[in-house]
Amino acid sequence: MIAALFFASALTVVDGDMLRVNGERIRLLGIEAPDVAGRCRKRKTCAPANPRHSKESLKRSLRDPITIVPVARDSQGRTVAIVYAGGLNMSCEQLRKGMAVYRPAWDMGRRLARECRFASKR
Repeated sequence: MIAALFFASALTVVDGDMLRVNGERIRLLGIEAPDVAGRCRKRKTCAPANPRHSKESLKRSLRDPITIVPVARDSQGRTVAIVYAGGLNMSCEQLRKGMAVYRPAWDMGRRLARECRFASKR
């Protein structure tokens, strides 16, 4: 997998932890933000933030240049990636702002935990 550079105008923010780029769904590594639909399945711990605020937070944080570093594919076929915007890791930014929660099981290779001090605290 190769890192790709994009401009903010080429991206669509789906929710607080997912982007769409040229039709491809990009899931931010290691975090869970509330779904825009606002539903939390039974027996699941969901992110406490407001879904609309989480989405807007990610949208406001995206600034050029944007680099997407693919890590894997998840069970739903989405690309799991580390996304940098303006030199900042977007997963770390969402955690720092309280717009997402850290999910160690979703942090493949513990890459986010090594890079983001907010990951290990949650």
